[in-house]
Amino acid sequence: MGKVMIGVLMMAVFALAGPAGCSREDNLDASKKEEKTTVAVTPWPGSAAVYVAEEKGYFRDEGLDVDLHSYISGHLGLAAVLSGKADLATVGDTPISRAVVEGEPVAVVGTICEINRAILIVARRDRGISSPEDLKGKKIGVVAGTTADFFLHLFLAASYISPWEVWIINLETDQVVDALVKGEIDAVSTWSPHTTAAGEKLGDNGIILEDPSIYKMTWNLTATKDFAVKHRERIQRVLRAIIRANRFIVEQPGEARAITSMEIDTDRHAFDKEWEDFRFTATLDQSLLLNLEDQARWMIREEIGDGGGLPSLIDFIDVDSLKAVQPAAVGIIGR
Repeated sequence: MGKVMIGVLMMAVFALAGPAGCSREDNLDASKKEEKTTVAVTPWPGSAAVYVAEEKGYFRDEGLDVDLHSYISGHLGLAAVLSGKADLATVGDTPISRAVVEGEPVAVVGTICEINRAILIVARRDRGISSPEDLKGKKIGVVAGTTADFFLHLFLAASYISPWEVWIINLETDQVVDALVKGEIDAVSTWSPHTTAAGEKLGDNGIILEDPSIYKMTWNLTATKDFAVKHRERIQRVLRAIIRANRFIVEQPGEARAITSMEIDTDRHAFDKEWEDFRFTATLDQSLLLNLEDQARWMIREEIGDGGGLPSLIDFIDVDSLKAVQPAAVGIIGR
């Protein structure tokens, strides 16, 4: 009997010791394990919800180990997704339309910000520019294939200026401010924080030309079609964290601005003035679809893509993940 009792006790000891020797990850239920997710994010105010979700631990609370990779513009972040270097990317609408027209398998899984004054024209007064009409005959810099490119097209049309009446200079994102300040171009179509930096460096010699009525930019969370289908639960977790971050932005705007300005390395005073232009959300609505279609038509006229007709843009908006998290946020007809 004594030997039997000793054996039972030893078995009990090993049973208790077993779990203690395992890693924390091994003991977690499979659905609770942190999933490594790489997000290509552009450092500008539109990405605030992503930065807040990371800083406040909302991604971690959803069982996600998120690695933020910074890209200087959204079209470069989207390229990272399409090349397999990132799982998700924050990007404006124009690069999405361009990817569709060029036959890339992009999928929009959510709009996380809407901005009315996202793109501005910053110009030099010493080049005789004081109004939109003065852009005729001038050199205007832009990063091709970005929202600033599409906005410039709209702005010129609204100002009754033909594209043939200006010189369009294609620049890399990190060249737009220096090119304007050095006088290599007369004006530039760009976004924050480049608008702020260019304005500050030009001082009284700078002028801002804008028209908020012609274009509302969307800042979107994108993936490949394959990733969107195979990893719906993970995307739902990301969206839940974004929605939670949006609530924080509303309730604690000061701290949200502080987190974002630190991440994008922008002067807090200048940043605060721009903040009111950004509306943080988590939606997929009909206006996004119409916007993408308008831009795709423009690109086809510009002979971008394979020369085919207008693609079915609705096929590149994946509503299933957002609908599972917040059904009322989906407002696309037929979806």
